Amino acid sequence: MDLYQIRYFLTIAETGNFSRAAERLYLSQPSLSTGIKKLEQELGVSLFERGGRRTVLTQAGRSFLEKATIIMAQYQAAMNELKGFHEQPIFRLGVLTTIRASELADLVSRFQQDYPSVTIELRDSTQEKLREWLEQGEIDVVLTVLGEREDPQTSIVLFSQSLSLAVPLSHPFSCRTSVRLAELDGQPFIERINCEFAEKECEILEAGNIHPKVVYRASHEEWVIYWIKAGLGISIMPIWRGLGGIVYLPIVDLDFKRTIGIKWRQQQSSEIVEQFCHYAASHNWFVD
Repeated sequence: MDLYQIRYFLTIAETGNFSRAAERLYLSQPSLSTGIKKLEQELGVSLFERGGRRTVLTQAGRSFLEKATIIMAQYQAAMNELKGFHEQPIFRLGVLTTIRASELADLVSRFQQDYPSVTIELRDSTQEKLREWLEQGEIDVVLTVLGEREDPQTSIVLFSQSLSLAVPLSHPFSCRTSVRLAELDGQPFIERINCEFAEKECEILEAGNIHPKVVYRASHEEWVIYWIKAGLGISIMPIWRGLGGIVYLPIVDLDFKRTIGIKWRQQQSSEIVEQFCHYAASHNWFVD
């Protein structure tokens, strides 16, 4: 059964006449009749009572009319939905939870000034989950930690960050120039549960018999920042420029660094993906 046959059938049912239906469809009457005959042969029933001035539906035809109407409506709805995708493209962006929301907002704002018709869907998660979503085609681009052997055809390095100890201005460490890991023992600590170095950090602290007092656990960077500013604890985190109320101190016996970049699927590259990557590469990231 072809869609054109359903259209022929519905037009005849509406006009009540093969000739008028052929005129509306811009077809010859023999072509229309042939299309309906093929449909009837496939269905194994007669759809119209032929012979009078007005073409009348058979009982089978009346039953099929309801189904044919639904099929055509669903087809039209699908076409309208796909047309909507064409007119308003959707860009699906995956972002690490350990990236500052304000940094991303500045980038997206610049991008949408030039691409106002693009709808951006944002999903944030861990490094592992983001890569899984990318491989499965659930997102178009990820802003994530890059490894040392990334494919340059599907990735761009944006910036690198060192991780330091972040303390509030009220903390005794705030006037120091550096600290040692052992000095974190017993300190009120805010744990970044989605940190890329979380497992390694725990191993190092355990090996040194160092036990900060975990008072809060947070999954997003902004929560950690505001809790530190409020004097609720300290944390090991990436250095972000322009943060008032926080002092970053290097930890002399800890060397954590991460490289942040953009990744995409080569086979799914598009103009929107290419342009967003261009904007991300030229963005002024507030990092040290």
